[in-house]
Amino acid sequence: MGAGARRRALARGLAALAPSLWPWLVAATGLAVVSCTPETPDTDWPTYLGDAGRGHYSELTEIDPTNVARLSVAWRYDAGELQPGVSVMDTSPLVVGGVLFGLSPTLDAFALDAATGVELWRSAAPGGADAAIEHNQRGMLWWAGAADAGDMEAGLYYVAGTRLVALDPRTGKARTGFGVEGELDLATIAPAGVAKAAGPGLVVDEGILLALKGTKATGCGAVVAVNASDGGLAWRADLCELSAGNPSTAMAFDASRGLVFVPAEAGGVTPATPAAPVSGSLLALDAATGEMRWRQSIYRRESWPGRLASPPVLVRVPLGERDVDAVALATRRGHLLLFDAGSGAPLHPTVEQHGEAVSALTLVRQSFVPSERPAAAVLAERVARLQATPWTPPTMTGTLLFPGVRAGAGWGGAAFDPTSQRLILNVEESASVLRLIEVPAGFSERNVYFAHCARCHGADRKGLYQGRADRYGAGGPSLVGVGERMSERNIHTVIARGRGTMPGFDQLPELERIALVNYLREPPDDFSRDDRTSERSFLVAEPVTLRDAERLPGNAPPWGSLMAFDLGAGEPAWQVPLGEYLSRPGLDFGAENTGGAVVTAAGLVFIAATPDMKMRAFDASDGSLLWESELSAGGFGTPAVYAAGGRQFVAIAAGGGRLGPPSGSEYIAFALPD
Repeated sequence: MGAGARRRALARGLAALAPSLWPWLVAATGLAVVSCTPETPDTDWPTYLGDAGRGHYSELTEIDPTNVARLSVAWRYDAGELQPGVSVMDTSPLVVGGVLFGLSPTLDAFALDAATGVELWRSAAPGGADAAIEHNQRGMLWWAGAADAGDMEAGLYYVAGTRLVALDPRTGKARTGFGVEGELDLATIAPAGVAKAAGPGLVVDEGILLALKGTKATGCGAVVAVNASDGGLAWRADLCELSAGNPSTAMAFDASRGLVFVPAEAGGVTPATPAAPVSGSLLALDAATGEMRWRQSIYRRESWPGRLASPPVLVRVPLGERDVDAVALATRRGHLLLFDAGSGAPLHPTVEQHGEAVSALTLVRQSFVPSERPAAAVLAERVARLQATPWTPPTMTGTLLFPGVRAGAGWGGAAFDPTSQRLILNVEESASVLRLIEVPAGFSERNVYFAHCARCHGADRKGLYQGRADRYGAGGPSLVGVGERMSERNIHTVIARGRGTMPGFDQLPELERIALVNYLREPPDDFSRDDRTSERSFLVAEPVTLRDAERLPGNAPPWGSLMAFDLGAGEPAWQVPLGEYLSRPGLDFGAENTGGAVVTAAGLVFIAATPDMKMRAFDASDGSLLWESELSAGGFGTPAVYAAGGRQFVAIAAGGGRLGPPSGSEYIAFALPD
């Protein structure tokens, strides 16, 4: 969307705001004048990652390399209660009309004065905190209102579990004309077994587009478009029918071509044979109809899902005498792929990697090199036993994956600097060990549940003594539908660590812990089916990062970097270590990281993403560190850059909960001193 279109959309959105909000809106931001000035850059951050093309780019220039060292905290906002178990807050806020919209760790929605951090309203998550927990909730959606004069009401949307929630941005109350009293049950418009969002959706004209994941049983997801006014289904693209598997992350939208780009991959482990099903692809769908316009395969053999975690980014690629509109896709295997936005034709060279054709543009090393640190000496014998050939499926003794399953480019995605035509992104270099676990004949997931959980939660998972706590005590709560309320990771954590009066079960064998999670994520059965295995089989254990005796990565550093990749030259322009570990500061090797960066027209890169709980600013021209500030917890979302009240701000959600630091619930905004 161009600057003029953004201003018109913003004007419609502001027109929808109640007259009672105008006094504080104008006083706090002065945006009524600023937004109507044609030559003034857009000062809002109305879309996840800045724009529908996922560019992570801001046109603001007030904060620049000469003054960024003066940045300080402008305001803090405590978003409230933490999630049970491991609490995270990976979301990025939106800013529209001087109002910052965000989500708490338990998915309460709120609105703040973007210049002061003062709360304007707060809306409780639907169904309470336990019903709304979903770790992959990255952000919200803003709709400026319908184009026709009869409906000018703006809307604010977000996914909580399996429901799409619609709020009035003026008050935080439900938009009652949407779905059922402001909520749309995604299961009612998706194929059976498909209802969880793969990332923030897109607002395209008067529709909301969501990529929905299927379960392990279904293996395929869908992309749906619903009407922003009432939640009615406009179209649905079943990815099973497109042989495309599951959407894996946020989508991108090319307004000039009307195309939506969807990364998708098959779930689970695929056979390591040339004839294996395609396990990774990028699809271009018609945003108006859902019809597939083109598709390009990424990887044909894969040993673990999640390799396509990074959202696509719309870029301009210099090719000879001309620039080409392209889609860039960075992967956890450390490859960068470029496709012509209109035709899907690859724009990157390829090389063969042990029988797999991959992009020759690489972001991280492709071969494992052991760490030479003394603490890593204990790993030599273990590594020698592992199968280390790329694209090898998991084995009983273990397969070494490098880059590992959480390495390369993650879900934070890449920023695109249109001036230098460089991608700015954070990458991780770590190794993973993937193992097979034997499942003996006669093994029963139900029996594991009966042995460890039924006494407190009931054989039918409905809980004990519900409604009779005054006589018998509360008993165990219902576990029916827990797979819809909690992520797989969080269920694993609660089983291992316990929760409330429930003890931890970390002493259970790994097979039994996996069995419990699988059993709880499936619908309750009627016990008429014998679920015991008839013969010996195998399952893939959760991959683990190869670590040394100090719990640091066991491969040679660097372990985490921030880089600028020159799309014209096809190679990094610069690369610097990113972050450090609280347990071993000062190594200067970088650290594991998660989250994304923002680049500005003033030549700055802002990023948190690291386990040392810091926010940093780098010079976009050469990667020089210009400023850093401590956060109350790790900032594992992507910053939002905006202007309000005559000042430029950089805001981050400091939710922690990953990579070691504590969990948190603060939103922190930085600005230059008045």
